[in-house]
Amino acid sequence: MNDQKLKSLLDKYLSGNATKAEAFVVESWLESFQYDKDEAAPFEEEESQDLLAEQIIAKAINNNVAVESKPRNSFKLWQKIASVAAILTVLSSVTIYYIKDNFVKKVTPLSTAFLSYKTKVKEFKQLQLPDSTIVYLNANSTLEVQQNFTKRSERRVKLTGEAFFEVKKDPKRPFKIQVGDLQVKVLGTSFNINAHDTNSEIKVAVKSGKVNVSTKEAVLASLVVDQELVFNKSSKAFAVQENQQNAKALWREGIVILDKATFTEVSATIYNIYGISIKSSDAEVLSDRYNFTIRSSRTSQQTINQLCETINKKHRKEGSSIVIF
Repeated sequence: MNDQKLKSLLDKYLSGNATKAEAFVVESWLESFQYDKDEAAPFEEEESQDLLAEQIIAKAINNNVAVESKPRNSFKLWQKIASVAAILTVLSSVTIYYIKDNFVKKVTPLSTAFLSYKTKVKEFKQLQLPDSTIVYLNANSTLEVQQNFTKRSERRVKLTGEAFFEVKKDPKRPFKIQVGDLQVKVLGTSFNINAHDTNSEIKVAVKSGKVNVSTKEAVLASLVVDQELVFNKSSKAFAVQENQQNAKALWREGIVILDKATFTEVSATIYNIYGISIKSSDAEVLSDRYNFTIRSSRTSQQTINQLCETINKKHRKEGSSIVIF
């Protein structure tokens, strides 16, 4: 350290602007003038500098720790400067430790990552989340749960596909589900959400309790028992209607009741249950609405035969797909 830097440090000390660590450096340096030179180890030696550095750190961390030194007498000025230089070499680390241990409690930010749970075609899972919420995840669906789920002020998940939720009640921590453009918010209730990517609509049906459904712009509805909200993904239009069947989520028992469903919904449901793709180029088939019940206890052939009989159409196999015409 040169004389200018030493003068700057002393000026800060005399003006009262020095940090606690800097003040301690100056005071230690001034006190060293009282030590006995004959008993002092030469401070310019590297070993002695390291020892003093450790002592200064200990002192800066805890003012109650005694700094043990050998008696020293009047050093030459250049020796004093050398000692201050050795101390200032560790000054930045001293300051960091001092602030960390005595003033600032370091808070580790919670991870924003999500843990993912998936089901395949013809697969169904029952999950228990860390807060004891039960989720029944239908075939070909994904549930993402935010890490540190129980440590947050809000319990957040994301859903693609279909799931039935039995949410553990916790008034202090609402349960929020992001599903496409919609956010579903509850405190403790049971409800079903159908939001497969292939569907043109998102459906939220309530079995018990109360469910709030909103977009980024506004709250759409507060649903109660046996009410269902149907949200069109394209037009953003929505409607609230009575629907006890969807609220019960009978698909958990292998029964899917389609009510005024599009051909796309019928096709997606059959694919999720049986793993078989059905398609059509018939305009009537594509534009029709279907009231149709599918039971997983039946074979895929039985279900397709019944569907074609209902709409008075035929079907044929093309590769791995079934074509209705």
